[in-house]
Amino acid sequence: MKLGQRVALNSSFEAARQIFVVFSGIVSVGITTRYLSVDQYGGVLAALVLVSLLSVATDFGIKAMTVRAMARDPENEVAIASSAFWVWIAFTVPTALVILIGSWIFYPGADGETTRQSVLILMATFPLAPLAGVAAARAMADQRVWVTSLSSIVARSCALGAVILAAVLDGGPLGIAAAFAAGFVFEQAFAILFVRPRVELRTGLNRARIWSLVAAAVPLGVVMVINGLYFRLDAFLLSLLGSQSDLAFYGVAYKAFDSLLVLPGFVMVTLVPVLAKLEFSDERFQELVQKAFTSMTILAAPIVGFSLLGREAMIALAGPRYAEGGLVLTLIMCSVALACLQGVFGYALVTQGRQKLLLKVSLAVLVANGLLNLVAIPLYGDRGAAAALLFTECLSLVLTLRVYRGLAPAPSLESPWRLLAAVTGLVVVAAACTGIPRATVAIVVGVPLGLCAYVAALIALHALPPYMRDPFESVMRAIGPKLRSIRPRGVA
Repeated sequence: MKLGQRVALNSSFEAARQIFVVFSGIVSVGITTRYLSVDQYGGVLAALVLVSLLSVATDFGIKAMTVRAMARDPENEVAIASSAFWVWIAFTVPTALVILIGSWIFYPGADGETTRQSVLILMATFPLAPLAGVAAARAMADQRVWVTSLSSIVARSCALGAVILAAVLDGGPLGIAAAFAAGFVFEQAFAILFVRPRVELRTGLNRARIWSLVAAAVPLGVVMVINGLYFRLDAFLLSLLGSQSDLAFYGVAYKAFDSLLVLPGFVMVTLVPVLAKLEFSDERFQELVQKAFTSMTILAAPIVGFSLLGREAMIALAGPRYAEGGLVLTLIMCSVALACLQGVFGYALVTQGRQKLLLKVSLAVLVANGLLNLVAIPLYGDRGAAAALLFTECLSLVLTLRVYRGLAPAPSLESPWRLLAAVTGLVVVAAACTGIPRATVAIVVGVPLGLCAYVAALIALHALPPYMRDPFESVMRAIGPKLRSIRPRGVA
């Protein structure tokens, strides 16, 4: 299969996965926020924030460096995967201990009991993490991300069922926490089952390969930890400096950030192994980054337009009690669009081993975000945290682009005025829908009409580049044989 077909196949499945993730996330949040009180939801959310804040250390750049090593040395794939497995274990165990200790330090007393117990339940996600990480790395290296995307859809279906069951059986906040934990475990288990990563455990440890993987991963790992702190620091500080209701409002709105931030991934994921074999100076490298940047811009632009429906989306998503979070969601959606563009350059720099440069950017952004939140949260609560996020996403994009331009020509925006005209059509539709009295109707009507107006304008104005207009017939022809190609391959 040609590269273009692989990109389309993987991107199509990943897009389908993300659509389903958004759908299942919306339903899960809608059920949870209507079932639990605002404070109960805030308590469970605080546990999720703490676990996600620190669990990024379980990867620590291992997956990206494993993919890079597999792409450059496919003959030793099993040895690389085995080494990565043991490195993952070495990082997972201490991280789990830190999370448990942190739950008692940050959320003591009776007020933090729900959060502490929820953290214990969420620890069930750690045992499968090493093997699931190897499975994800292998899928990326083999350009078979569509397999893990399919497994994720199956897992999310089970997770949604678990949330519904927890509410029906009146499991309370801990039942909801257990349902969330089950979703993460399902995702890991199905990724392992679908990919069947080969890990050799009987030949002893290849210490040289393990240490080389650690040495390569550490710079990126530090960046990932800093980014993980950055993406969760606002919610974490809200759980300490703000109220449970502030955290609940922010958590519901932040669901948009979590759901849409994967856009750079499913655009870049198939290109990572290819870019890793090229250099900044190669015309092919610059061409692929240009295409990725243009595609990401076209995908991210509607996010800004739909941010006008922030209040309506919060009511439709979580109920009338969450209407006050409308401005928070608007600010966060604008932040998402900027983060998506930054992700293109971040992925490109990682493929060339320039993690240390990204580390400097991440440190600057983290410090700025932390300082802004320390000032804004006590004054403005969840809105202050959202405004701080928007400012620091602007800073992150500017600094990352500056680093990239020092190594390669920056891509340009293709047909900017035509794209602006298409976005304007979407904004007009979204603005008109804010006048609809019922929030759910405004969303149900506004989103499809806005997307139709946007896509129609892109096509009519010839704003889509040729590589985005290619028909997906070849992909559809490839889907059938690919689904049949999944065969159980046991762990060696």
